Amino acid sequence: MSENNFNTSNPETANHHWFPFLRYKKECEAAGKEASVNEWMRATGQLDAKIAHEESVALAAKIAAEKEADAKKAIKKEAEEKKAALKKDIQKSTKSISENESAKN
Repeated sequence: MSENNFNTSNPETANHHWFPFLRYKKECEAAGKEASVNEWMRATGQLDAKIAHEESVALAAKIAAEKEADAKKAIKKEAEEKKAALKKDIQKSTKSISENESAKN
């Protein structure tokens, strides 16, 4: 076997199969962190599309929550306006009834 064949299976330098992940795992263990395939793929840029999708989903959820909060505020404001208008109408009708009764007397 040639020396080149030995280097292709050297876990410290090989970039095929799981060797890159195993090096990442060793680095994580040295740093006292838990290694995961998902985090390794994120760190190496292999999940850029997934990360972008997660960010867009989070942004859409935030926008939906803001719209819902705005809608609730608008509904509450409209209800308060209707309540104030109804109270005003009741006061007017009560006033006109009392005026009609005093005019009859």
